[in-house]
Amino acid sequence: MADGPHYPIRQLRLAAGLTIRELEARSGINRGRLSIIERGVPPTDDEAKKIVLALTQPGQGPSAATP
Repeated sequence: MADGPHYPIRQLRLAAGLTIRELEARSGINRGRLSIIERGVPPTDDEAKKIVLALTQPGQGPSAATP
């Protein structure tokens, strides 16, 4: 049995140290829609770009809090 579709948005978000609310604020995408995307519904091209930008913003994640 297959593991299902592989959309690692949730894993990337968690690796970046972001909550879904933080990703919502950074991307401008409603957290309900983000949740749907994290469960495997493909994002639109525009949503994908916004998510990538939100996940790659400097100064985020656990290491950013360490002086």
